[in-house]
Amino acid sequence: DAVAIDNGANMMSCDSRSLSSLLIIQDIQKKLYETLREKDPDTHVPCSPISEILDSRTKSLLSVANCKGYIMSNQIISSVIAQVSEEKDINNVLREILTAEGSETYIRSISRYADLEKENDLSFWDISLRVRQLNEVAIGFKPEELDFKQAAHFIINPPDKSMKRKWSPGDMVITFSED
Repeated sequence: DAVAIDNGANMMSCDSRSLSSLLIIQDIQKKLYETLREKDPDTHVPCSPISEILDSRTKSLLSVANCKGYIMSNQIISSVIAQVSEEKDINNVLREILTAEGSETYIRSISRYADLEKENDLSFWDISLRVRQLNEVAIGFKPEELDFKQAAHFIINPPDKSMKRKWSPGDMVITFSED
């Protein structure tokens, strides 16, 4: 869309193309899912496509069209600029996590940070300290017994970080790291 804008298109026409593409992709996905579901009832719901929306006026159309997969990029940019203007040091943090040259997000096995045969009664803070000793930053975890959707409240910035829990070999830790 940035190329289209450079070539003279306005934000509303770019949003129209993005919205049309999003609706077509969602329709194709729905039909494909229904076909696959007839063959295999255990078929999982496909991932949702996400479209970039530039003009905030398009947001009302999205609710009418029942579109949930969109990003208001101008709104995100405005929020980032506001944060940086309030606190200059946040720019370094945002640069680190939002640029290709910065840290990357990893989902790693708990066994990288703890020997569960010797100890498995640790808090998230305990794990975070071990993660930090490897020059990584822990931002969340996913328990083995839950899928990612069920574990949504554990994944990023989990509650009760100081509460000890029993870790299992299949538990995963979400980290930022430069590998």
